[in-house]
Amino acid sequence: MNNPVLHDLVASIGDLAALPTTVVQLLDLFKDATCSATDVVQVMERDPAMTANVLKLSNSAFYGARREISSVRDALVMLGNRSVVTLAFATGMAPIMRRDLVGYGISRDRFWGHSLQAATVSAIVAERLGVGEQRCEAFTAGLLHDVGMLVVDAHLVANGLSIGFDQQWLDVCDIERQMLGFDHAEAGALLASHWGFPDVLIAPVERHHEQPSSGPHQEVVRAVTVGNLLARMVDDNLDVTGNDFARSTLAGLAF
Repeated sequence: MNNPVLHDLVASIGDLAALPTTVVQLLDLFKDATCSATDVVQVMERDPAMTANVLKLSNSAFYGARREISSVRDALVMLGNRSVVTLAFATGMAPIMRRDLVGYGISRDRFWGHSLQAATVSAIVAERLGVGEQRCEAFTAGLLHDVGMLVVDAHLVANGLSIGFDQQWLDVCDIERQMLGFDHAEAGALLASHWGFPDVLIAPVERHHEQPSSGPHQEVVRAVTVGNLLARMVDDNLDVTGNDFARSTLAGLAF
């Protein structure tokens, strides 16, 4: 991440360079494994729209609540502090992440839909890998894994460039590097660092297109790599049976 062009780009991308106050506060809670229910409520009560979205997600089939969750405190009791912070953080990031990627030819609904699907699968994969205690980290990193595309897209549009995303491409990073000298994984990691994200989120953003290997936060990285790959397979009906990267990424996992 020593590319000076990329550093200048991340420093000058306007509204992407700063997170909303509520999201920053939630990020602080996310970093604090001992945050209290009162801390969570105090942050969320300042944002009624976020609270409504969190309650909607809390009552979804994915969480399988035994009864209707009608308040933030109910959600905290039923799902746990960390899960609620994760959901709130996801809803807070929606206005930032839900954008058209004009330089890639990707609609905002497609981009946000893929991000959510990858997040959900990443959390499930973390359970399968035996690190269920990090499912919230996997979900959040899965949600953010392609955030660097926002940076790259701003650069493409400003310079009248286009990558012309092909749904059958498994990895667009090679095209990005050939055209620009950097890719969206590098850009995303730099932006995440600029935002003050913890390493457990930065590592999957930076490495989600790499072959599975050892390294810091390797299980969360692998969960997000698999989550992204499976989401792409579903989104685009990809046949990856002959792809070495896909085979090594999915090795040993059964779904």
